[in-house]
Formats: sequence, C-alpha cells, structure tokens
Amino acid sequence: MSDINSIHVPGARVLSRQVSLLYGSIYLHYGLFAVFMPAWLTHQGLKPNEVGLLVATPMLLRVLFVAPVTELADRLRRIRELLFACIAGTAALMVVLGVVKSFFALAVFFVVLSMVWDPLPILADAYAVASVRARRLDFGRMRVWGSLAHITATLAGGKLIDMMGIHILPMTTALLLVIPMIVLPFLPKDRYFGDPAPSAKGEWKLLLKDRPLVLMVIATALIVSSQAVFGVFAVQHWMSKGMTASYASMLSGIGMASEIVLLIFAQKLLGPRSPLWMVAISGVMLAVRWVALAFDPGPAILPVLQVMHGFGMGAVAGLMLYIAQRVPERLIATAQGVNAVALGVIAAVITGASGFIWQAFGPNAYLLMAAIAAVGIAGVIWQLTQPHHGPPTGLEAAEAMEAVELG
Repeated sequence: MSDINSIHVPGARVLSRQVSLLYGSIYLHYGLFAVFMPAWLTHQGLKPNEVGLLVATPMLLRVLFVAPVTELADRLRRIRELLFACIAGTAALMVVLGVVKSFFALAVFFVVLSMVWDPLPILADAYAVASVRARRLDFGRMRVWGSLAHITATLAGGKLIDMMGIHILPMTTALLLVIPMIVLPFLPKDRYFGDPAPSAKGEWKLLLKDRPLVLMVIATALIVSSQAVFGVFAVQHWMSKGMTASYASMLSGIGMASEIVLLIFAQKLLGPRSPLWMVAISGVMLAVRWVALAFDPGPAILPVLQVMHGFGMGAVAGLMLYIAQRVPERLIATAQGVNAVALGVIAAVITGASGFIWQAFGPNAYLLMAAIAAVGIAGVIWQLTQPHHGPPTGLEAAEAMEAVELG
C-alpha cells in the first residue's frame, strides 16, 4: 500500500471496528424483513404458492443483477458509494411496499427490489475483504456482528410485530436501513485500500481464467449448498415427529450460536495455514452432520448435531480469506459477484430439487447432501495437494492475474 493511501486508512483496530459496525447495521434489516416477509405476504392475502414464488425471486435474479453491480463497483473503485446507493434504493422501495397489493404488482416490485437488494451482502463482503487485505484484519470477528444483529432484530422484531401487527414490516424495515446509511459515510473509501487503479472494462474475464479460484468458488458453493435439504425440511420434519415449535426454535438458536463462535475463533485457529483448510474442514464436518441426520436421530442427539451448523459459515469465511489473498484490489468486488452467481446457481438447482428428493427418500436425502459436500471437499483437497496451492498476495496476485491473461 502506498504511503499516500495509508494516510487515508485508519489503523487495524479502528478499521476492524468500523467494518464490524457496517455489518451490524446492514444485517439488522435482514433479521426483520427476511424472516417475516413470508408472513407479511400471507397477511396481504397471497396463496402459499404465490408466497413461495415471491420469496424465491431475489435468489433467482441474483444471477442477473449482482455480477454487473460488483463489476461496476470495481471499475469505479467505489464499493462504499455503490453500497450506499443500493441501501438507499432498497429503503425507498420499502416505503412504497405497503401500497403494493396484487400478486402481479408484487412480482414486478420484487424484480425491481432484487436489482438493489441482492447486491447488499455481496458489496458488504467485498468492502470487508478489501479491508482484510489492507490491514490484515480478522474477517470472522467482523462478520460475526452481522449474525448478532440478525438475531437481535429477529427477537425484537417478533415482539414488536406481536404488539403492533405485521403491517408495520415495510416501514420498520425502511427505518432500519437508515442506520447503515448513517454509518457508511464515516468509513474510509475503499479506493485507498492499496492500489487505487480501477479495473478495466472486461477485466472480470481474468477471474474466470484463474482455474484455482474458479475451482474453489465452485467447490465451496457445493459445500454450502449441501445445506439445502436441511434448510427447507428440517424444522417441519422435527415438528411432524411431535417436537414443539419452542424446541425447534431452541435447536435453530444453537445452530446460530455455533456460527457466531466459529466466526470469532476460526481465523485465529487457522493461523498462517491456507484458508482452504478452513473450507475443507468445514466441508468434512457438514458431511458428517448430514450422514448422522440420515439416521433420523431423536431430540436428545439433535442439539449435538446443531453445534456443527456453524461450519456452513466456516466454509464461506474460508473462501472470503482465499479471495482476499488471491485477487488484486481492483477485482475484489467482481470476485464476490462471481462467487455470488456461482453459489446462486448451484444453490437454486439443489434447493429446487430438494422437494422431490425429500419426497422420494425422506431423511435419507441427507446422504445425497453428504455426497454433494464430498464432491466439494475433493476439489478443495485436490487444490491443497498442488505444489503451489497457496494463493499469492499483493503485487504477486496482480502479476499472477496478468500472467493468466497473457497465457
């Protein structure tokens, strides 16, 4: 990093606190809107199949909208400013959501919402990854504040809705989005994180030519997407076996708590080793979890298995660190977009098929999820066995990318 840019970037401790605050402020609205949006749509009189289609819309459209936005952020070297614009656009749309009534109107609304809402977590991760590289920060300890904010907003939002009614959801979400809009202007500009040069038009193609990076993105997406069956059917299966909603909530809370603990300690335990070890170990633990769930364990065993839930986030954190080490500053947001597209496609396919798989095999569907995770683990382990598997950093990363282009 040049001396000129270093003047504009605070020290590691201050920058870590700023990025932690950014994560916490952004994820507040997810804890409310993402959790209670299906209930709000049902309150509007929509049928279950219509609710399902609307909830799935942002996931499906992420493939179309995220990559262009992240590439633009790198070409302008304005991740912070573009993130602010997307948050402001989302808040404005939330203000008018309350007057959108019919299914067709809501479908159009969610398409427009996806353009500005889908890029939020990807741009936030891109800013965080750039800060990790600038000051060698602990990604997990910053990202954990997003999870804490999500839990807090869910608990507080549930009580608020019980008191005032579900109709408050859109306007309350808009108010929560004002918080990151206040936080963002006080964060340092990401173009000061290292080389200020913007990416060139079409330079994103370099990422697709970087075979180790592409392999790790796909492998991690397979590991993370192996959670599809669990995410869709676990709670309803538990309750169909006579478990109470309170017990199911407690199990979900254990899973979220394990995610927080892992984010706090994972990078410190990783030490100087390759972040790919974090991805590989997380994948193995998830695969073990799926095999155990295939035996349909009872309520006494489930809390133990829920402790392993955090390894899904462990795989994500490992990939974030790998991207931070490998990709030049001018392409970090674009790399996040490529990762989001790959994960979106793979997750959508596996999630879409999960209903048919569960209907055919019941809990044995978890064995297929273990097999999917195993494919991803194999890809990571293969990369770890390569003579030069360690990702380059700094100037070496930029030179490596340029070598890929020339090759």
